Amino acid sequence: MYGPKTAYYSLDQETGRHYLISFYPDLKMAVPGGYGEYRVGSLGKLAYLDKNEDLLKKTFAVSTATFIHAYFYPGNEDVYYGEAGEDKPRKPSVSDILFLPSNVSILDRIYLASFVFPTRNEDYYLITYQAEKNAKRNDIFFKDKAYIKDSIGLLFQKKYRDEGHNIQVLYRKNYAVAQKIGKLLEGNGIRVSDLSLDLNRSTECTVLEDSDTPSYTARSMAEYFGCRVVREKTDVYDNIIVLGSVLEEAWEIR
Repeated sequence: MYGPKTAYYSLDQETGRHYLISFYPDLKMAVPGGYGEYRVGSLGKLAYLDKNEDLLKKTFAVSTATFIHAYFYPGNEDVYYGEAGEDKPRKPSVSDILFLPSNVSILDRIYLASFVFPTRNEDYYLITYQAEKNAKRNDIFFKDKAYIKDSIGLLFQKKYRDEGHNIQVLYRKNYAVAQKIGKLLEGNGIRVSDLSLDLNRSTECTVLEDSDTPSYTARSMAEYFGCRVVREKTDVYDNIIVLGSVLEEAWEIR
């Protein structure tokens, strides 16, 4: 939920335990795609002017080390300011789910709204994080490494853990992107065992698996990153994700 009080929600239908992370407007974050660092309160304007709302998805996915599947935003050039976020848990707004611009379908909106409606504020657990202030520039930076160290594993998806696949990530030239993708996979519960240079210097992103029927893990990675699933020998790994130059550029952090 992007806006004056940007909030990330992780919803768990099985356990009924949901998580909330509140990001205040003056907090600076790294924006994938080579944009550098931006205030959270300016991200909406950047996405609007670039006509690329997926920037919101990628930025918060990298920051929280989780797959962001649905996002809601005002869809305008408004810029927000402030150093105050939520200090108490709150449920998502049903009206925002139903009426704000989003990447989800009408049916998905209705499903999410019907899921959220009966929940209570106390069903949501607030996850805190560290921020660091640069006195000279008067900037406040989100400490993503500290967050991942403290919180990675809280938001994993049980299906990935149950399937138990172990993954190799092949990168063409950008090791830092491979690290970010690796942390993103691990935050979802997908075990990453190796990051290695792609000697074939691929352009296209592919997910490799030695099976006629792609696994849930393979299909999910391919769908999220826009890759093809290809049957191929994967040595000691269950899956290999070959990032390719196009994906590396789209997720580059400067």
